[in-house]
Amino acid sequence: MAAPLQFFLPHASVGKAYAHLPQLLHSQTQVEIASIDIAADTGLLFDERSQQLTGQPQLAGDYPVTIYYQVVGNGERSPIKTAASSLLINPDPRSLWKNLPSDTQQIYAKPDSASQQMQTARSYILAASQRGRSHAHKGQFRDDDFFIATGERWQLTIVADGAGSAKYSRYGSYLVCQTVGKYLQHALIQGEKQQGLLPQQLKDLLATALRHGLSALANEAYVQQAELRDYATTLLAVLGYQEQTGQFVYLSYGVGDGVIALYQPEQQVQLLNQPDGGEFAGQTRFFNEDAANMEALATRITVYYPSEAATLLLMTDGVSDPFFETENQLKDVRHWDGLWQNLHQQQALSSAKHLLHWLDFWSAGNHDDRTIIVVMGTH
Repeated sequence: MAAPLQFFLPHASVGKAYAHLPQLLHSQTQVEIASIDIAADTGLLFDERSQQLTGQPQLAGDYPVTIYYQVVGNGERSPIKTAASSLLINPDPRSLWKNLPSDTQQIYAKPDSASQQMQTARSYILAASQRGRSHAHKGQFRDDDFFIATGERWQLTIVADGAGSAKYSRYGSYLVCQTVGKYLQHALIQGEKQQGLLPQQLKDLLATALRHGLSALANEAYVQQAELRDYATTLLAVLGYQEQTGQFVYLSYGVGDGVIALYQPEQQVQLLNQPDGGEFAGQTRFFNEDAANMEALATRITVYYPSEAATLLLMTDGVSDPFFETENQLKDVRHWDGLWQNLHQQQALSSAKHLLHWLDFWSAGNHDDRTIIVVMGTH
């Protein structure tokens, strides 16, 4: 008597379309599948025409399967036979992530997400920051933060990404955003009452604001009897200013990873920072004395005059890494077009709340905090 045939069904995953033929193991016998029995709540059915088990799996588990088949050969078919098999349906990876709230009783507690929007006659600013899955899974804090402000002729956009290895980085990112942002906001409001500010004056203001930000971190570390590195954070800041001539100028500063870019859909992208890398893969640099001394400020603060109106984007690496895997991709407008299309398809640019919801996008292996600011012209 011939040994019974054995069949194998490739593994499935919850939520992913499935269409596979049962595969014969250790046999070259020609067979035709008559039907396949599997629990109806799996969401899978046998398609006789394609001979495949098809559908979109709904529930994870290891399910018994009964395969009814006929052996085909020499123009004849055997009586219907049965074979027992199984199908492993893997869970949706997203369902394995916990979303535990952070401890509001701890020092420097902060919301697990934040969003804000502003609109003027000339611009529309959206900002959103979402705790990453890796932090949510352990009930840890969001380390990212941001600051936005705008006036009649200026706009401020700042994002910061606290170091995961620094115990107070969640506050370091917040404190430096607020200190730098509010200093510049006050100075620019005063500047509006005058005849305007020249590019060198703007550059000096930005440098001074950054020094104030560093001092605030150092003072906080002193008060808490901690080290400055306990508040380690990256920092990306852009001051946009419209001169008396109507020309817009962008002054940008960046230390660490993340991206600042001026983008024109399907035309060009201009990066306004050079992401820093550390000595080892995955490392970066942080906002400290080496990144905010006179020499560093002279090289890290850049002044850029766009020839045409463009969208300004700032984002931490939790957003940029899933969309731009290499430095060359960062410079390729086609990859920016992909990001832009994704934002539009998900209606993420309709409000700050929609942008915050968009930040929950799934990208395998990318579960860091995510923060993004988008500045668009209103006409």
